[in-house]
Amino acid sequence: MRISPESSRGGLVWAPPAAAALGFGLWGVTGPSFWRDEAATAEVARRTVPRILDLLGHIDAVHGFYYLVVHLFGTLFGDGELALRFPSVLAGAVTAAGTAAIGRRLGGDATGIVAGLLTAASPLLIRYAQEARPYAMETAAAVVATLLLLRALELDRRRDWAGYGAAIVLLGLFNVFGLLLLGAHLITALPRWRPWALTAGPALLPLLPLVALAAGQRDEQVYWLARPTLTEVGYLVKIMSGAGWLIAPVLILAVLGAALPDLRRTALGWLLVPPAVLILVSLVHPLYTSRYVLFCAPALFLLAAGGLTRLPRPVPLLGTAVLIAAALPVHVTQHRQDDRADDLRALAGILRRHEHRGDGLLFAITSQRMIMGAYPGPFARLDDLAVAVPGERSGTLAGIMEPPGALAARLAGVDRVWLVSRQVNPNAPGQDVDTARVAALQQDFGRVKGWKFKGGYVSLYRRR
Repeated sequence: MRISPESSRGGLVWAPPAAAALGFGLWGVTGPSFWRDEAATAEVARRTVPRILDLLGHIDAVHGFYYLVVHLFGTLFGDGELALRFPSVLAGAVTAAGTAAIGRRLGGDATGIVAGLLTAASPLLIRYAQEARPYAMETAAAVVATLLLLRALELDRRRDWAGYGAAIVLLGLFNVFGLLLLGAHLITALPRWRPWALTAGPALLPLLPLVALAAGQRDEQVYWLARPTLTEVGYLVKIMSGAGWLIAPVLILAVLGAALPDLRRTALGWLLVPPAVLILVSLVHPLYTSRYVLFCAPALFLLAAGGLTRLPRPVPLLGTAVLIAAALPVHVTQHRQDDRADDLRALAGILRRHEHRGDGLLFAITSQRMIMGAYPGPFARLDDLAVAVPGERSGTLAGIMEPPGALAARLAGVDRVWLVSRQVNPNAPGQDVDTARVAALQQDFGRVKGWKFKGGYVSLYRRR
């Protein structure tokens, strides 16, 4: 494999993409509210380390290392949107810089800086770089692992192979699905597969307990996933390209880039192997969703950069600028609250304005309880009527609920109750509603007012 030699100009290639990614990541990062998955992150980040470890024995082991990282950031900088999303912003900058460094090694300075800038401006990658979830960090780890693999193949030093092994461990800790990248790395390492195998194999050993624990929690983690369809494959192509109108130019450029042997050997398998494996497995046991293969997006930009830099000057510079500009409307849309699944800040605001201290609180759907973690202040002033043991003390996200018969006695002690549901009618079909809990409330209480927020509905009930 031909790899560009090291030089002092490397910083001129990776620094601009890193700065651009940092700028894109910080642009409006606190604008949209936390959504329900981020609410889980925020709630777990407030727990002590022993209680986080207790949680991982029951659920979310696959995100355990990430939770420990954001717990550290939360302890140092607070639990607001900026503090908990900032690790992902930093990961986005690492992803752009690392992609530029890979492109430079495989295709030269121009390929490197174009690949880094396309990565830095990717709407998909920036979307997850502004979210308090682990996927941006997983992507950064995949890029770093690939860069270290190329370095190890070039220099063949023990310390370089050790660094690559450590990156594999880090990748698996952020998300076990990231280990699908190893299939692509085998293609990159051919024909020198022996040192690769002697590094990757031992690196997997410390991850085996995590893989086994995550597999045992599969029914609770991914029960909502269905078998993937061709529509979802098309959607993956669309979001990786940046927008529907960018699919054709990006794919054409990627095909041009794939004609370069070094880029093809590294980037094509990275782009195709993990999604293909996960989709094929999901036809039997559904595990696929697009964010689980987010870490493959930099490979597309490496190929597209290779295609651009094959064209005569000044096409690469102008083409990069046009692709970035064409994606700006998607960036603007992503910064709107309506683009997110939930507006939990609005729910907290409704409660803050209208609640009375000591009002009761109920959730029509038990799993919806974790949204309290996003903005806990207003919920702390309410009497959580259905919970027997809160999530933090029970090693769960939602907590352990009281038996149905105990709720009537607890309702007797309040005159007003807030009910959070997905729809105006908490008993509407298609919801996994705790009907006994809602029936107990409606027996003696009537709804006096309701408010819709993005992602749900909150009603105020008063004793008749």
